[in-house]
Amino acid sequence: MSLERYIDFSSTKLSRNRPFGSYSKIQLLYSWLIRGRRFQLNKLNNNGKHYLNVACGDRAHPDFVNLDYQWRPGIELCWDITKGMPFKARSIKGIFIEHCLEHFTYYQCCGLLKEFHRMLQPGGVVRIVVPDAELYLDLYQKSQQGEFVEFPFVSRQDLQNGVTPMMAVNRVFRDHGHLFAYDAKTLEMMLRNAGFADIRKESFRTGWDENLLIDSEERKVESLYVEAVAM
Repeated sequence: MSLERYIDFSSTKLSRNRPFGSYSKIQLLYSWLIRGRRFQLNKLNNNGKHYLNVACGDRAHPDFVNLDYQWRPGIELCWDITKGMPFKARSIKGIFIEHCLEHFTYYQCCGLLKEFHRMLQPGGVVRIVVPDAELYLDLYQKSQQGEFVEFPFVSRQDLQNGVTPMMAVNRVFRDHGHLFAYDAKTLEMMLRNAGFADIRKESFRTGWDENLLIDSEERKVESLYVEAVAM
């Protein structure tokens, strides 16, 4: 992409009372400059963190190495995870990834899961949180049978204003840049193919490793939680 896109501040109102790194233009520019650059790894070598928060967005956690495609305060590694992960094999104790995998194709996700398995120490856990397609399809089927159902993030007022059950289903399948929808059975198959064992469906803030239980409260209404252990 052209650099001009990132250095045009003509419509940005700067304030001396606002942190420089809080401006979206600054974040985009800095991301463009450092994304994928391995010098970022230097400061991670001795920080004592062995847990990875992938695609964390604005939910950086102090006990994790926080990774995202776009830099913002709290992000320690600005990286495009579709181009491979920069961590050594068997160097990570746990990986948390929430509402991210649905933005990639099925085959991209298969590659990411293999990378997660490569990075994790034996016995290390990956915790995956995605929108639960099975939940939406179950609700849709009930609605077709005449039951009144409430879809996540769809109010009664929305339904009265013309939002149909199929539109609610498409929200999780196609909106927000979603490319693939998951249920527990599909994720289990993909994780097993990537080399994981002891795969199981979990629930909000329950799982094998308490350090990974940093699920977002507002997303639990529509989320599927799956964990797997590296061999």
